[in-house]
Amino acid sequence: MATATMATAAGAAALLYYTLNRKLQTDRSGNDDNENGSDLSNNPSSGLDRISHRLIQAPATWVETISTLSETLRFTYSETLGKWPIGDLAFGINFLLKRQGHLHVASVFGGKDSIELKGPDISAELKYLLNLLTLCWHFSKKPFPSFLEETGYAEEDVLLQEPKAGILKPAFTILVDHKTECFLLLIRGTHSIKDTLTAATGAIVPFHHSVVQEGGVSDLVLGYAHCGMVAAARWIAKLATPCLIKALGQHPTYKVKIVGHSLGGGTGALLTYVLREQKELSTTTCVTFAPAACMTWELADSGTDFITSVINGADLVPTFSAASVDDLRAEQISAGLRTLTGLTFSCLPLSGSSSPIPLWLNGPLRDLWLSVADRF
Repeated sequence: MATATMATAAGAAALLYYTLNRKLQTDRSGNDDNENGSDLSNNPSSGLDRISHRLIQAPATWVETISTLSETLRFTYSETLGKWPIGDLAFGINFLLKRQGHLHVASVFGGKDSIELKGPDISAELKYLLNLLTLCWHFSKKPFPSFLEETGYAEEDVLLQEPKAGILKPAFTILVDHKTECFLLLIRGTHSIKDTLTAATGAIVPFHHSVVQEGGVSDLVLGYAHCGMVAAARWIAKLATPCLIKALGQHPTYKVKIVGHSLGGGTGALLTYVLREQKELSTTTCVTFAPAACMTWELADSGTDFITSVINGADLVPTFSAASVDDLRAEQISAGLRTLTGLTFSCLPLSGSSSPIPLWLNGPLRDLWLSVADRF
């Protein structure tokens, strides 16, 4: 017990040292840039500061693991407390919960041109999607032997199994379903602290998708994607590709279908793009349930023919991203200013200014209050 505690403490100290050391190096680099006349503080944030140029792959050594954890912690802090004072963060969360609670998806996407889906074909498709969702649930919540027993699969139906997750390495398995003539690649959603760290590795990285047809590459779609999920997708692709190609050689009429939920859904969507770039796997399809926001619009739009996403209303996971956080921050500030009208607060005069300021204001709300008050 004592040995484990000491090892944990030593690991935490090493990680903290590495993180602070990288931060100091970044600060020095920023100061050097300012001394050379490149003042970046006056330029508004365009999202380019979120783009990461690190090697996009799952860590293979302890050094790479520490580096990945360091980058994840720095990114998470910079996108939360690094931008939002605690008061603003609490206000924003409360504002988001109220807004999501009153949002009806039909009012956003429904209209006069919308049609009701009904009939036996729709019912059969919904039952099939429910079966896939049940597979995801059992794979995420139960030990692997219990998962096979509950879902009716046998050991000989398992082609590949990675039941334990790692950092940027989500658990997954490949099953053969002879009834539907399909190879199912199931990816587990967030289930452990390692999965959480994969989801938190949210820096933006360049990602492209080559559209492969019989005549070769017909199109190239460029965009950006979630760093952690891209690394996870490429790690799964490296392990799963030989297995899938061998299985398709034995059953050439079978299809490959990727299924995932939450973190597994976002990773599965990106994995589909990666696998479809190979001729043998160019017909791979994907079904995701509540997939995490993981790619830019151009990439998402290019996958509408082979990726099906099922989302429950205004679920937070599929709608939460760095861009939506920026929008929320802007809405929060706007809503905060609207709530000032007609209310009375205890105020203190500011030194050097005749404008009083409410005691509870800080951060961006404080700056906006001052900019508005100085105009009157």
